[in-house]
Amino acid sequence: MSLSPSSLLAFVLVIFSALYALRAWKPKRFGIADRIGAIAESTGLLALFTVLHFASGWAGVPVVLWVVSVALAAAGVAGLVLRVPTLPWLHERRRLGLRIVRLAISGLFCVVVFVLGAISAWG
Repeated sequence: MSLSPSSLLAFVLVIFSALYALRAWKPKRFGIADRIGAIAESTGLLALFTVLHFASGWAGVPVVLWVVSVALAAAGVAGLVLRVPTLPWLHERRRLGLRIVRLAISGLFCVVVFVLGAISAWG
């Protein structure tokens, strides 16, 4: 059995959604450490959903893969909603400047993805 490229991309989305949910619920070492990280990872996952939707479309993929991806993402959001009051806004690290630059670049990428998605949806 061979996977189509669309199914493979949807399977990758399931994996990233599962990692997001795991990091959202895990409070220790592997978990999301601060609110800025929670916002960045949530926005990144939303951008990944957008990119993969435009790259593969929803029609050529088994519905169960999309449902599982959305369910895992929703579980991750629920975990973050419960954890966010205890998270600091910014967890101090050694490479804070590098982290801010990476967040800015990622944010710019997400804005471009969302604008292109809006243009293609309404254009």
